[in-house]
Amino acid sequence: MVTGNHNRPQGIVLLFVPVFIMLGPVLISPIVGTLFQHFSGQSYARVLVPLLLTAPALCLALCSPIAGKLANRVGGKKVLVGSLAFYGLMGAAPMLVDSLYGMLASRLLLGVAEAGIITGSMVLTAAYFNGDERQKWIAYQNIALPLIGAALLFAVGQVSRIDWHYTFALYGLSFLVFIAAAAVLYEPANTGSASGSPAAPVTQASSPSSSARSVIPLNTMLLLVALAIPGSLAFYAVPVKLSFVLQELGQGSPAVVGQIMSMGLIFGSPVGAVLARLVKRWAFGKALALAMALMGAGLILLGIASDTATVTAAVIIQQAGGGLMLVVALTFVLHVAPVQFSGSYSGFWWLVYTLANFATPLVLTTIDTFTSSSAVTMLVVGLFIVALPMWLLNAKRLSASMTSDVPDNMPAKEALHG
Repeated sequence: MVTGNHNRPQGIVLLFVPVFIMLGPVLISPIVGTLFQHFSGQSYARVLVPLLLTAPALCLALCSPIAGKLANRVGGKKVLVGSLAFYGLMGAAPMLVDSLYGMLASRLLLGVAEAGIITGSMVLTAAYFNGDERQKWIAYQNIALPLIGAALLFAVGQVSRIDWHYTFALYGLSFLVFIAAAAVLYEPANTGSASGSPAAPVTQASSPSSSARSVIPLNTMLLLVALAIPGSLAFYAVPVKLSFVLQELGQGSPAVVGQIMSMGLIFGSPVGAVLARLVKRWAFGKALALAMALMGAGLILLGIASDTATVTAAVIIQQAGGGLMLVVALTFVLHVAPVQFSGSYSGFWWLVYTLANFATPLVLTTIDTFTSSSAVTMLVVGLFIVALPMWLLNAKRLSASMTSDVPDNMPAKEALHG
């Protein structure tokens, strides 16, 4: 088995890949107001302009399972490299297209590329690394992501001052990673067609039945859904409701909201990833319980906060829990997946998780109808999330160590026991 330092160059290249899933909202959100003004004379602009922000994520959710199956069939590298090139073309297209409908079409196709990027990346991570090495590189990705995102936010501010069209040129950064991925990554023999790579292919132990199991077992699907939905709700509750909570405190200016979210992004998420390394020998259930407890505690603190300093601390704690949750959850997805079908499992995870992102505002708005304020809503959600660790600690399917090299092939009848 080839792991560790043998695949360090590949791991370094893969560090930059998740950034392009983040680029969509990061690059366009600061210029949404400008786009409203530019297209104000067009019909349905108030509906279509916000879709420029959310359309890629919708396509990411819907296309992830397809991209995952394609990666299983033709190989993770082919899907990843091709998607990076397509991403650069579609991302930069609005520089040359001044039609609102044309821009919307390019954004929808951008989401298709994002689905290929994220699933191709996970397939290769599953093949290049195993056990503790795999968890380490996933943690590294979650440390690099917010730091690079903060740098991109600064770049957007500088470029958009010249002309908002130039903001889309930053999507062209994907071509740099495209070149690196094409040169450095190789196609493992067990994820589609072998490419005669210089390094030996990675293999992973599996049960006799798992090698022929292209369909995700129902019990595994239910378990991933049970993890993805509350994880997404707890993670995205803050971006959705933070401005409303601050307004109730009389501090709802966009500058204050952006500053606090940046603090959570820069400090919280990397802390969660580092924490994942500190608890790397824990069982999945125990680590996920800690992640949920941290996110819930952050939401509760946000619900009772009376000043911006407390709100900032709450967001950092919540984002730290979110960073830990993503590292552990993604490691678990690749742990339960037979390596030759890691694309299908990864695609299903991103389908559920991303659709839950869309549902989060609706869920929170529904809770708002029963509470007196956004702060109380955060308190209610926080208490619900804190209650989850008891189930996570007792779920047998989550009892394996995060450093385990052996995939989970527990019989279906035991999967959700406990």
